[in-house]
Amino acid sequence: MRDYSNIPVMDWNEDKAPKRAKAQILHQEPVILQMPDDFDTSLDGEDFDCRIEENGNMLLECNGSEIVQHLAAKNHLPGLETIAKACFQSSSQVDIDTDKKRIIVHD
Repeated sequence: MRDYSNIPVMDWNEDKAPKRAKAQILHQEPVILQMPDDFDTSLDGEDFDCRIEENGNMLLECNGSEIVQHLAAKNHLPGLETIAKACFQSSSQVDIDTDKKRIIVHD
């Protein structure tokens, strides 16, 4: 299990969260996006080159731009497309915590 305790958490519902998260990502800094409770994280991790944790609650080391873009469309959150572009520019990977509705962006 990875240790995410030293990574800053941004609440997606805060006004400046997308811009702040984009800046973090473009500076190659990890960030956790805490998504709303109704955020749909159901997807097939294999479609995004994810490693799936044994209990199935975590998708690890996914293709960042592709999975975030998919989640943006699935949840009708165009602001997430900004994050997807930043992940592409920085070649970031993403972990998805399906239980806690978190998107963890890292290198």
